[in-house]
Formats: sequence, structure tokens, C-alpha cells
Amino acid sequence: MTTPRDACLVDARTAYAEGSRSVFVEVAPWRVMARGPDPVTGSIPGARRTRVTPDFAGPPTATSGHLPLPGPAAVRDALAARGVGPADDIVLYTRRIEELSSATRAWFVLTWAGFRSVRVLDGALPAWVRAGGPTAPFRQAQARSTASGPAGDLVGAAAPDDSGRRVLSVTRVLDIARYGTLLDSRPAGAYNGSPDDPRTGHVPHAVHAHSAELIAPDGLLRPPAELRKWFLSHRAIGAHEVGAYCGGGVSSSLLVFVGALLGQQVGLFVDSWSAWTRDASLPVEQGAAATRSAAVDTDCA
Repeated sequence: MTTPRDACLVDARTAYAEGSRSVFVEVAPWRVMARGPDPVTGSIPGARRTRVTPDFAGPPTATSGHLPLPGPAAVRDALAARGVGPADDIVLYTRRIEELSSATRAWFVLTWAGFRSVRVLDGALPAWVRAGGPTAPFRQAQARSTASGPAGDLVGAAAPDDSGRRVLSVTRVLDIARYGTLLDSRPAGAYNGSPDDPRTGHVPHAVHAHSAELIAPDGLLRPPAELRKWFLSHRAIGAHEVGAYCGGGVSSSLLVFVGALLGQQVGLFVDSWSAWTRDASLPVEQGAAATRSAAVDTDCA
């Protein structure tokens, strides 16, 4: 029986064994995540190349964050231009393990937009090479026609949110922060804020939950028991509502992804802090200690 983990995550050995049945999609981050040359030259043979922006983020607006959701038809058209369709078995990967959240952002957007089989390669391209997988110079794949339906829709595509991916509004974020658990995946310095800038810090009552802690020293996601313990320690397992945000909805997508592996729904505030801090009407809290509402106790003992 397929588990939530198997449906979302694939280890490198399995991905190599299933290679002929999968479409590999390399996801480049929207900004440089690590300095120095790539640890691996070449790409997975036949892989399609994409970027967080513009493929998995739309143009920012005056009220959005800097990486808002694109339209679902635009997502399907962007993938079709690289020969990838909603019915394909897609394996997403990044060149570096530090960029893993770029793959989980792509996973979130693709499943939200109706792609049915989307998995992330655990350990990224370095894990593929360690498993004996070959690499080759990149070659552009042939485009797929998008003229199969109105508004760029493709046969087999589901409507957005059929996957259960939850996109959070500002109002919902405020409610989750007060009565559920809102996870802030940014580094501690960003979460704490600067006394010199009152618009830095975090959403009041948000729990600091740096997503980098989910990756083990070997570059793989931590084992399921450790991930569950981490989520429990951050009050993120249970029947209460859980949400996540970061600067622009990329690093926090890793929390949503790991929640899916554990069977815990985590909503994503895509606009995240880059939109929140620009709206002077929204409250900001500073400091290292997360505060909790006295109105509810979400401990999972």
C-alpha cells in the first residue's frame, strides 16, 4: 500500500530503478543558496530544467509577497513547454541539498495546480550520484502541445486544491497563530527581528521552526521518527490547524511537505513575511520567545 511518504518522497536508489517510468525535473532556486561550484557536474539524463521563478511563482503585485502563486493554467503551460504533463510521474530534484525547499515549492505548486503524481528526490542530485545514477550534459526536451482544452487546460488535470494543498489568507494566518500553530521557518535572526526596525520580527504567537533543521548531516531528510518528534516539539501535530510561512513561501514549503509525509496538513501562507511586513495594519512581534494564546492549548502529549 502506498504511504503518504511514498507518494511524496523518493529515495535515489528507487528513483534510479524507476527512471524509465519517471520524468525528472530539475528546479533551480530563485536566488543563490550556496556559494562555490556545484558538487555535481551535469544533470540527470533527460531531465527538464525549471526555476522557482517564473515557473512556480507569478509576478508580484503591490499587495502580494515577492513570490506569489502563479495561475494554474500558467503552471501547466510552463511544464508543457518542457514536455511535461499532469499525468506524468514527475520526480523533482535540486542540484544542491541546500536548495531542497525549491523542489518542495515546485511540489506544492504542481500538486495544487492538478498534477497527480509528483515526488521529491531525497538528498537531491548528490544522492542520485551516490546511488550510482548517471549524469549527462543538459539537452532541452521537446515541447508538448497545450491545445487540448480551453484556457490552456490539459487532459487529466485536476482543479486547484483537489490535492488538499491549503493556501492561507492573512485572516486565516491570524486565526491559526492565535488558536492553532503557525510555524515561522526563517532563521532565528529574521524571526527575532531588529530593535532598530519595528517592521522586522514575526507574526504574533508564531513558533520559530527553522526548516533547515529537518535535513540530516548526510543531506537526506531526517528519519520519520525524528521528523515526527520535531513536529511534536513545535506543536505541529494534532487536530488543531497548522500553518507555515517564511519570507516568500519557499523554505516554509518544506514544512508543508514534511507535514504531508507525516499525514499532518500544514497550510502555506504563500505571500509570507515579504507581504506581511509591508502592511502597516498587521501586527509584528519581536524577540526570541514565542508567545502563545491563553485561549487554547495545542500540546500533543
